[in-house]
Amino acid sequence: VKIQGQNKEMLAAACQMFLGKTEAEIAHIALETLEGHQRAIMAHMTVEEIYKDRQKFSEQVFKVASSDLVNMGISVVSYTLKDIHDDQDYLHSLGKARTAQVQKDARIGEAEAKRDAGIREAKAKQEKVSAQYLSEIEMAKAQRDYELKKAAYDIEVNTRRAQAD
Repeated sequence: VKIQGQNKEMLAAACQMFLGKTEAEIAHIALETLEGHQRAIMAHMTVEEIYKDRQKFSEQVFKVASSDLVNMGISVVSYTLKDIHDDQDYLHSLGKARTAQVQKDARIGEAEAKRDAGIREAKAKQEKVSAQYLSEIEMAKAQRDYELKKAAYDIEVNTRRAQAD
């Protein structure tokens, strides 16, 4: 936060509000104002909403607190959440549930990928064996055709020899 010196109305409001106060006291008042607005906004959001949508929470606090602080002559330069935690570890438990879900999804995905790879491998082996058998069948047909033709030629040659004899 900072006191706006360029805006005369804000400067006048700041002087009126903080005249005679130390810098630490002014910072404390600004901090308490922000904290109060945080509490008010937290009352309208669930713990899960605050935890999962920190940006929305921050924007709401910034918007509401800014207008209040402007009336005091202070402008909010930036507002960020450092951490969200609770004493009962509820938020930590939410994280555990999400982590467990991600791990479960990863295990399922890995198992499905292995299954699919196994299916593809089995199909590839089946196609290889089928191609091998088709090749052997074609070779057997070619061998049979060769032997039939050779036998026919042998008969023809032997017949001509017999006739010649």
